[in-house]
Amino acid sequence: MKRILASLAAIALLTASPATAQGWGDSFSPNQARDAVRNGKTVPLSRIFGMLKQQYGGYQLGADLVSKQGGGAEYHIDWMTEDGRKMRFIVDAQSGAITDRRGG
Repeated sequence: MKRILASLAAIALLTASPATAQGWGDSFSPNQARDAVRNGKTVPLSRIFGMLKQQYGGYQLGADLVSKQGGGAEYHIDWMTEDGRKMRFIVDAQSGAITDRRGG
């Protein structure tokens, strides 16, 4: 029985795409993100980084542009403050407003 379960788990891991397995199935590609900024659909990420740096200090660790349920897009930004606290921000990509903040 353990062998069957282990085999099924291995098959599930091998057949799942890396994007789906990590919850990134709805991320924009770099070209899609660039086009969204160029077409005025999203705020440039550099502007949001500037806002976060001004409010919290520190620097970005990573960022993704993802589709929101119901339409639109949002940035998921991992941030390190100057005093070493790790934070995650969810920012509306069209307005640049922070909609959620975790950590810190």
